[in-house]
Amino acid sequence: MVGTNDPGPHRCTIQDPVTGPIMSSKHSGRAAAAGPEEAAGARRMGTVGVGKNIDGYGCRLPDVPQPSSVVSAKLDDGLSVPVRRYGNPEGPRLLMSHGNGLAIDLYYPYWSLLLEGFDLMLFDLRGHGRNPLGDMDGHTIPAFSRDLETIGQTVDRCFGVRPRAGVFHSVSCLAAALSPSLGASYSALVLFDPPLCPSGMGIAHRVLESSCVRAAASARIRVQQFRSEQDFVELMKSHPATTRLFPGVHELMARTTLRVDGRGGYVLRCQPELEARILDSIPRFSRLVDPDLLPLPIKVIGADPHVRHHSFPPCNLGSAKRVDFESLSETTHLAQLEKPEECAQLTIEFLGRIGLSKHA
Repeated sequence: MVGTNDPGPHRCTIQDPVTGPIMSSKHSGRAAAAGPEEAAGARRMGTVGVGKNIDGYGCRLPDVPQPSSVVSAKLDDGLSVPVRRYGNPEGPRLLMSHGNGLAIDLYYPYWSLLLEGFDLMLFDLRGHGRNPLGDMDGHTIPAFSRDLETIGQTVDRCFGVRPRAGVFHSVSCLAAALSPSLGASYSALVLFDPPLCPSGMGIAHRVLESSCVRAAASARIRVQQFRSEQDFVELMKSHPATTRLFPGVHELMARTTLRVDGRGGYVLRCQPELEARILDSIPRFSRLVDPDLLPLPIKVIGADPHVRHHSFPPCNLGSAKRVDFESLSETTHLAQLEKPEECAQLTIEFLGRIGLSKHA
């Protein structure tokens, strides 16, 4: 459980996303009580926020709701990652991140359905989303894993130590699974189509490896500059891997994965070479994880194996003995962006079964 690791005293500044710092105090594992403005802000998350919504490049971000507060997690190489709090501060706590090359704001159709019942802590992986580009040599899966540890500790210091579940997609699932303190950091995990294979299934690992090789090659030749967001949207709507997206998600993808390039156009926030490096390394690190040895309750939602896939093979942990696994019909690797309501319901049901949700 999270409470086993006391983060100790630490000065923590919580930012209001519009007005700036709203709290600066030393915490010893207990959260300061949310003020009436913060609590009201959390209850209003169903509406579109206004005010400042700026990323690490100084670019305006899409009109997803404003968080009730933001804290900065300082990583081991000096980079700072904003962690944004949404939802119900009295609800069960969820830490949430995204897949390779994407951004957590893109998953709004999914996580917006969890705002009423959960205390959401959202963050982008380094080199993605709202974060500025850091050291390219530090853009690795082990770095992602260390970052998740640091982010979790920051959340504990700033908002108080309590049990939390991790909700991750794709490579962030692998980063979490590689954590040396996984059982102490989380009470449970909900993983969407993780690049994990059952123990002893060598053929599954070989299929994953060949898929990653192809995906990395495609990433390296990907178009990364666009004259307009609409050009990007039209390309994504015609791409086989993204034809099933929920209405409006193509446009949201443009606003969350592109930034202004300073020359009147747009460029991908996550550089294709960085995306490709992660893809190259996934098979090597996936082999280090035996899903049946992970020391906590785990729900895995895999893509439909009967649907044609254009990136990873669908995760199939049906033979794993200690994993609650199911495939979600008519979805690909991007299930949360294709069937957000079904994904949210599966999340709530699982967390309810293990005592982390009142809405099951």
